[in-house]
Amino acid sequence: MSASFVRLVLAPVADIESAAEVLGSLGFTRHSAPAADADKPAEGTWLSADAATRVDCAKDDLIDISYIDVCGVNAPDLAETIQSQIPMDSIPQLLTRAITDRGTDALIDILYRTAVVAGATYDPQAFALMRRGLNDPHPIIRRASLVAVSITGWEEFVPVLDEISRQDPEGEVRDQAARVRDGLKPGAGNH
Repeated sequence: MSASFVRLVLAPVADIESAAEVLGSLGFTRHSAPAADADKPAEGTWLSADAATRVDCAKDDLIDISYIDVCGVNAPDLAETIQSQIPMDSIPQLLTRAITDRGTDALIDILYRTAVVAGATYDPQAFALMRRGLNDPHPIIRRASLVAVSITGWEEFVPVLDEISRQDPEGEVRDQAARVRDGLKPGAGNH
């Protein structure tokens, strides 16, 4: 059986400490954590008793998203077990939130979460949500969308970014779109 990888993004109501409790109850043992983050006891690497499965728990403080990476021979099954016990984000849930919660801070959070949930694997629903953000009337939302696009690394955005870099009414948005586009072009090392 070959090893696989699953990334889970904790919903805003969940936290890494909850994940640590679940992992402990499943027989996982914490084996490492960044020395500088001793005040974040749940972050770090957890291993199964047979060391065949590793779980990395982390919080990205820049975009305020916590996630769990599950790697190993039974990663999909373990990810499903974790998801059954801790609320996780999904693209359909994020699409619903984008429709119902139109506040600026909420939309920025939704865009970042969408990018992290989708990851490097192209998802047409996530693409549509980020594309909608790129057309938002507020420059802050358009700029957050550009950050989300850069997280995914999807080359499918290059034509859209070409247009934005030429036509957005805000110079900062045009400049940021050009930088993101240049990072996504084939051969830029984004995948």
